[in-house]
Amino acid sequence: HMEKRVTMSARATLLNFAKRAAKAPVRVTRRNMSGGGTIEEERAHMEKWRGVTFLAVPGCIGLGVYLFSNHHEHHAHEQPAYSYMRRRLKQLPWGGDCGLFEYGKCQEN
Repeated sequence: HMEKRVTMSARATLLNFAKRAAKAPVRVTRRNMSGGGTIEEERAHMEKWRGVTFLAVPGCIGLGVYLFSNHHEHHAHEQPAYSYMRRRLKQLPWGGDCGLFEYGKCQEN
């Protein structure tokens, strides 16, 4: 009897929920992809960002040219030979003592 009552109670709850959901008004929302202002506001906003773009793009290009033109050689400092660095206890799958992305002096050995 108890199992039948629980099933009937659950069924009544689901039916009640379905009836309330059917009566609920359907909300249709309009999705504005812009600010939704007047044409004048939209044009002013567009002109603002056009001005920012015309200032920012040349500024970024100028900064990039400046940074790359003042490029200087970085001198590598000798690493201390700590006992725990580059410790290889077994052969690497590709052979040798070089890591997968190590180039240059390691490959020449």
